Amino acid sequence: MILRPIRLLLAIICFVIFFTGSLLLGTVFCPLLWVLMLGRTEKVRDIATAFIGRGYGSFLLCMRIFGLIGIDWSGLKPPPELKGRSYVLIANHPTWLDVILMMNRFRGLTCVAKKSWYDFFFFGALLRSTHYLPNSDVDDDGLGNNVLDRMMAHVNSGHPLCVFPEGTRSLPTSLHRFKRGAFELAERAQVPLVMVFIHVDRPFLIKGVPFWKTLTGRARYKFKILDVLDPSESGDEGLQRRNDAQRLYEEHFQASLEGRAVKDLPAEAGADPLSESSPELTQSR
Repeated sequence: MILRPIRLLLAIICFVIFFTGSLLLGTVFCPLLWVLMLGRTEKVRDIATAFIGRGYGSFLLCMRIFGLIGIDWSGLKPPPELKGRSYVLIANHPTWLDVILMMNRFRGLTCVAKKSWYDFFFFGALLRSTHYLPNSDVDDDGLGNNVLDRMMAHVNSGHPLCVFPEGTRSLPTSLHRFKRGAFELAERAQVPLVMVFIHVDRPFLIKGVPFWKTLTGRARYKFKILDVLDPSESGDEGLQRRNDAQRLYEEHFQASLEGRAVKDLPAEAGADPLSESSPELTQSR
């Protein structure tokens, strides 16, 4: 067993590699790519998106070698029927690594990134060279002025998109209420909805808690593709699909809590039960 101070040092090394690599990609690799591609925007974005998605594997490998995480990829094999197609991928969001895990596994997958990250020195130039979307003007239900139209145009252009319907990282012992945006997007764009469940056996890189306070033991990840739903013919089942997905994810989440190491959580973890349940979850269109 690795001692906690050593684990902390190893984690710091991994994140230094991650941030330094991101900075170098944004300030060296991307400008060089723009020159080599003669400023062809779509080509640059295609290459940068694919390269970064695969490049995340180096960061994940570093964390695995250092014994910080373990990953069982067996439940996360992209369905063959998705090859060459656009789709919307949703997942629960237990840890900071989730988007990296998804993008490394699903070729060409893009995401909706925080607008603040576009303005962040380490990531700005890099993100602006990819097909990732900023989440500006998103309202409380994952929609907002022109956001859904931009996301539809993005998906209809052939770019699969990853969205976490909780809108933030999950609580250690409960899920947040799902927002409708991803479900409305898949319905209106008439693309498949891929539902992935992420299980991690302990709180790790959770929201609001410094990583050194939850960095105990090896965090082990497992995955399950719950379903791949084709869009309804009417294209207006977004609310119903959100409600059904909330129930399905709640069932899997409660089952995943059995034997999960959630003892002695710091107060910052906010491990309160789901407080946003409402009669809306039992309604349908």
